[in-house]
Parts: sequence; structure tokens; C-alpha cells
Amino acid sequence: MALSTTKKARTKSGASDGQEGAPAKRGRGSTAVYEELREDILSLRMAPGTALDEVALAARFGLSRTPVREALLMLSREDLVTFLPGRSAIVTPHTMSNAHEYMDTLMLLSRAINRLAAEVRTPKALAVIRQCQARYFTAVEGGDIHAIAAADLAFHLAISEASANGFLGNFYRLALDYGRRMHLLHYYPIFNVEEAERSLAEHAAMAAAIEAGDALRSEEAASAHVMSELRVVQRSLEPKVGVNFSLGNGLRSPK
Repeated sequence: MALSTTKKARTKSGASDGQEGAPAKRGRGSTAVYEELREDILSLRMAPGTALDEVALAARFGLSRTPVREALLMLSREDLVTFLPGRSAIVTPHTMSNAHEYMDTLMLLSRAINRLAAEVRTPKALAVIRQCQARYFTAVEGGDIHAIAAADLAFHLAISEASANGFLGNFYRLALDYGRRMHLLHYYPIFNVEEAERSLAEHAAMAAAIEAGDALRSEEAASAHVMSELRVVQRSLEPKVGVNFSLGNGLRSPK
């Protein structure tokens, strides 16, 4: 009944159904393109530096170039897409130039989210955290990096939901998303058995502290987890080839 009344009102005002629906359709189209491309970029299905052809993307999504362009503009505001001279676009190359700022932010948000979750968690929120913890364990045992990364993200988002703070949770989710490419490029490539066992233990420690309502222990567990991941990322940047052989070979040093 309400839809019928609205439609009659629009007809009386002189606006056709097609005119009224076009902007909404375009909005939904650009949002869908944005969300799918964003996930492609964050999961590295689209590698850093990949050229983004608007015509090809429009064909892929069955849309005109306009919503595709709008989606690319939305992604550029998150520094996931870079526009080049001539209106061409690429997936923004991944750099570590602001990694120290990112890790500082992630540390602060992780501590706050976990501490708050321990203070206000509900039985329902705890059940979701435990389910996500079990799924992470299963993913680690399976060994598929993308499944592990997805399960890890779901676990931390479950803790965010348990904190019951939407504003803080939004910033935390953005921080987690921002770090996904760094993890896939610098963390998971050397995610060995030792790192897997450590991560599982740290997840268990966070879940246990939250369940116990121990705010301080929850905050400490979150801090330890962030630092463990940071140390792996740092190790991924260490020289691997250049330190394994001598460059001397009897050659004289240049004078």
C-alpha cells in the first residue's frame, strides 16, 4: 500500500518512473562495483599496479562506464586506486612509507577494542567469538592462506562487535582492511608452523581474557598479538640472498 501511494504521488508531480529510478539504479550500481573491486584489491586478486580499464570493467559488471567511474573515484578516496595523467587508473601500488603510523593506529585500536569487549561482552557475542576462533583453527589446519586471512579477519571483527561501540568499530574495521595487503604481501608468505601456533595461542588468549571479563589481560593480549605480527613483517624485509654469499672472490676493492 505504501509503495502504491508513493508511486501515485510521483506521477502527480510529473516525474516519470524511469527518471525517478535512474539515479537510484546508478547509485546501487556504483556501490556494487566499489564493494567488489575493493575486495579484489584488498585480497590481492588485483595486484598493486594493475591497470583498470573502465570499458573492460563496465563489460564485466554489465553497466555503463559512469557507475564504474564513480566506483573508482570512491576507491581513490581510500588510496586503493590512483588516477594517472590521461584519466587512466591503476590499483595503487603498496608501499610501507606510512607503516609506522599504521601500526601505531592498529595497536591503539586493538587495545581499546579488546579492553572494551572484555568489559561489555554478552553471552551471544562470546559465542560468536568462539565460533570464529574455531573457524580460524580449522583454516590454519587447512593451510590455505586466503582462508586463514579471512578467518583471522572474521575473528577480530567478532571482537569488535562484542565491544558494542559502532564508532570505534568502524575505525578498527578500516584499520584491519588497510593492513590486509600488507599481511598478504609480508606476513603470510612466511607464516610457518611456528607462527601459526603462536597466532592460535594468541587468539585463544584474547578470547579467554574477553570471556573472563579481564579488561587488562584482554588489552595485553591484543598488544602482544599486534607485536607478534609486526615482528614477522619486519623479518620479511630482511635480506635473504645478499647475505648468503661473499662478493669478494679475490677481487680488489676499487681505489
